[in-house]
Amino acid sequence: MIKAILRQLLLVGILSVMLQSLAYSEGLKKWLDEKGQVHYGDRVPAQYLRKEHSELNSQGVIVHTTQALKTEIEESEEKKRQAIQLEIKKAQMIKARKQMLRDRVLLDTFTTEKDLVIARDARIEALDSQISLAKTLISHDTTKLQGIKKRIKRIRDSKREPPENLLKSERSVSRQLENNHSYIKEKSAERSEILRVFDEDVKRFRELKAKKATVPRK
Repeated sequence: MIKAILRQLLLVGILSVMLQSLAYSEGLKKWLDEKGQVHYGDRVPAQYLRKEHSELNSQGVIVHTTQALKTEIEESEEKKRQAIQLEIKKAQMIKARKQMLRDRVLLDTFTTEKDLVIARDARIEALDSQISLAKTLISHDTTKLQGIKKRIKRIRDSKREPPENLLKSERSVSRQLENNHSYIKEKSAERSEILRVFDEDVKRFRELKAKKATVPRK
């Protein structure tokens, strides 16, 4: 038993001396083969140069590691990943800059939350007036178009062709109706957006005011 232990210690000592002698010469190299087994030597075989390998000092401590070289596909994927991360970072910076400018406008333009409400109500009132006017025009043009269509029908019932100016009037009034309906749809969407943005602005305004109140005065 003692002899076996002594033999193992002797082998370890011999291996240590061999490792030190290799390290003192050109530097001991360490690499893995395809099966994941560790190898040591004074030179990395050519087939493993593209894989990760390390250099050890005389104490067997790794002093330098050469990372594995990427394949063309891996390099391409890495470039794509870096490009995506760069775009995300740019988008985040732009968003932060816009938010900073928006915060400055809120604080410079409005003193109280009531000022925000007044500004919102003024814009909503203006839009409501425009929508109301468009609805009035639609009502008027609808009645007008009905009258034109009746005249055209009477003429055709009498086996005659309606005059061109009457047909042009029909087309013109129809276009005006379509335009006013589109206008109301557009202004209604704008109205909803104003209310949405207002809710966000009020929430942000409260946050900024609360943050400003907690900052100690110098």
